[in-house]
Amino acid sequence: MDTILASPDNFDISMTPTTACVAFEFPNPQSFSLQDLPDHVLLEVFKALDRSELCSAAAMVCRRWYRLAYSPSLWKRVDVHVSKSSEESLSHVLDAISAAIRNLALTKDDETTDSVIAAILPSSMPSLTVLDLGFMKGLTLSMLDLFIDRCPHVRSLNLEGIKEVCDQTLVLIASPSAWPLLEELCISHCLAVSDAGLSAISVSSKRLRCVNVDGISQLSDESIERLAISQKDHLERLYLDGLELSDQAILPLMECKNLSLLSVSFCENLTDCALGYIKEMAALSHLHLRKGTEMSENGFRQLFAQPNSMASLRFLNLSECNAINDRCIEAISLCCPNLEALCLSWCWSVTERGLITIVERLGKCRLLCMEGIKSIFGGCLLGGELGTSFRDSIRFINLHNCNAGSSFRDVPNLNLAQVRFIDLRQCNMIDDTTVTEMVRRKKDLIVINYYGEILDHISIDRSAPERNHSAYRDKVNEILKDLPGGCCMTAI
Repeated sequence: MDTILASPDNFDISMTPTTACVAFEFPNPQSFSLQDLPDHVLLEVFKALDRSELCSAAAMVCRRWYRLAYSPSLWKRVDVHVSKSSEESLSHVLDAISAAIRNLALTKDDETTDSVIAAILPSSMPSLTVLDLGFMKGLTLSMLDLFIDRCPHVRSLNLEGIKEVCDQTLVLIASPSAWPLLEELCISHCLAVSDAGLSAISVSSKRLRCVNVDGISQLSDESIERLAISQKDHLERLYLDGLELSDQAILPLMECKNLSLLSVSFCENLTDCALGYIKEMAALSHLHLRKGTEMSENGFRQLFAQPNSMASLRFLNLSECNAINDRCIEAISLCCPNLEALCLSWCWSVTERGLITIVERLGKCRLLCMEGIKSIFGGCLLGGELGTSFRDSIRFINLHNCNAGSSFRDVPNLNLAQVRFIDLRQCNMIDDTTVTEMVRRKKDLIVINYYGEILDHISIDRSAPERNHSAYRDKVNEILKDLPGGCCMTAI
């Protein structure tokens, strides 16, 4: 065997358990076997395996591999889909790892009954703190009661999009014996929930830090006020559907001194008065006001006027707020110099002057959405000293439905040195030659062209059917999911 002495010159010491020099012996490649790897290295290999492969293949090789395959470090997060045919195998696996699971995402077939769930769910999952049942079909109160009994330490609960979730569900969760440690609750798009259900959970003994009721348009101002008053000492993140809400729903949120994220979709009934209330929320780092059609230019300029109470903002989404223009962008840039993400999709009054302001002043911006803005050309993103700090920070630009912008031809070599994704769908002024040249010159760039086809330096030579649009979304989401608030910034 060959022996190599690891040192700062020939080995990355940060990858070893100690900074001392270590002697490594590499076996002859012809006689090498995975069995020669130490446990901690083999565990890293196992992390790359699909969990079904880990159980059905790797664990069957030998006793050592069986032991390592069920190591707690591999099973902190588990995604499970329950069907009648998988009942026996799932029961065996979940029993073996029940003490290790911290995060469980579970879905099931329509025909899977409560008794099947009871059979596969371990009798105790003491480490489980995150339970994701989002979009589960056929969730019953008895099934939920089963989770409450066997997973008593849940802190984060996702029930998004479950049509069976109703006021009775929230009454059950609100009981003192049900998940006393619960801090985060997502019931987004649970359309059977009304004011009564939200009020039950609001006034319970739970200390809720995060509540997501986006997509529940029937909630009233009064129910939001009750939530804000009851949880004012705890609430940090709040997602609302603004379709039926007025300015009065925003007023009591001023009492939530720890509120760092406020997201209101379809806030078509909110006016400048609501912006005045928001201005008093000095702890906000995330603000998302989508489709604020009744808010004025003056209201937005006052929101971001000195003294800059919004200075702590890092993520700002004002998509479809049609009053946003270049003067508003000027106020935002002076008030919020630390913005990391800015979404101005379909803010038609923004022009090239507004984009220049963003490039000049928002040097920390990593994600910029300008979808549907037809009055920008992108010249300010190109050469010279303009936007040096901006080009070093930016990671994603969405220019979907931007008609102008033919000067992007030089983007890869100039002011977007770190850009990885550009969406040019429906941008009819940007020709195919420009897009092709961009991806040829910047090997890590992915572009969606006018027709919605995915292009990179490999796919440009493939036929149109091979340019898989969904693959683009997967790659973009892989980056965006690591950006706090990134999921709220773009439709991709």
